Amino acid sequence: MDIKDIAGLSKPLTRLIEVISQGVGAVSASYLTKKNAEAKAHEIRVISDALKDVAEQHHLPVVYRDGAIELWQKPEDKTLSLEPASHEDKAALRLDYQERKRQNNIENISSIAAIELAEEHEVSDVKPDEDWVSRFFNFAQDVSSEQMQDLWGRILAGEIKKPGTYSLRTLEFIRNITKSDASRLEHLGKLATQFGGTTFVAMHDKNWMKQNREIYPGHHFEIGEIGAMYPTDLNLRVFRDEETQEEVFTSGALMLLVKRGDVKREINLPMWKFTAVGRELIELIPNANDEGYLESLGRFFLERKAVATLAKIIERLPGGQIRYESIREISSHPSPEATSDA
Repeated sequence: MDIKDIAGLSKPLTRLIEVISQGVGAVSASYLTKKNAEAKAHEIRVISDALKDVAEQHHLPVVYRDGAIELWQKPEDKTLSLEPASHEDKAALRLDYQERKRQNNIENISSIAAIELAEEHEVSDVKPDEDWVSRFFNFAQDVSSEQMQDLWGRILAGEIKKPGTYSLRTLEFIRNITKSDASRLEHLGKLATQFGGTTFVAMHDKNWMKQNREIYPGHHFEIGEIGAMYPTDLNLRVFRDEETQEEVFTSGALMLLVKRGDVKREINLPMWKFTAVGRELIELIPNANDEGYLESLGRFFLERKAVATLAKIIERLPGGQIRYESIREISSHPSPEATSDA
């Protein structure tokens, strides 16, 4: 289904409408309420007709077992009714409640995606895969918590901006993680670091990570258990090529440039490495741009006779090149930022 020339909507939001209609068969205003650029995160819950009364906020229907009486929300006027009901009526009411709840979930998630896309002006000519769209809405309809709806909304927006960003395997993965899993992944993901094609959290100094960033071995075990990280400690080989004079690490909008200096042999950097699914999910997590973490990593290389510089990324150029602005050369004595909270 192609929807063209919708007044007042950007191309990304128009594509969102196409994807929603493909996934659920119809689109109403409640899917896109707060679609304008002034939308703010705290307004996500205020979504047109998607808001239900206190009954659904507290996961009604409530069944009273001491008689043929149940408490339900009436769809037509959103009031509560307390009245006898037959077994057939109760079954129908449950189905109605479940379907309305699923509709509410989809509208919340779609509205979050609309907010994510509000500032975008262009969208890829390639559309999200039909099987992906079908699977997404099939899973999303049963996501009720606000934290997880926010995650699913950002996934939908990301796939619209760049189809193929999130695999079906990643959808299956997210479908089965808990809120606590997501919180732990976010805690580690804020420090995600890239070196070539590897995404990881550096474990160069576990005591420093415990004391200054509250990252413990248990976090690695838990994220490894759900499949977002490899379950064992690994080593990243740095300066493995004798001709290499400089290595580059990036983390969010920051980078660490490490020059060989007096390094005579390959350096092994301990790390917790993200899996392919973990790398896709990291794209959803805002990086902490943690200068202290990168400075601590830089000191690891200083101790091995390298020279390290902290820098700010100005622009990522085609071909993998980076324009940057130096912040400071790292010394053996930590700056105040190195021990402050991220």
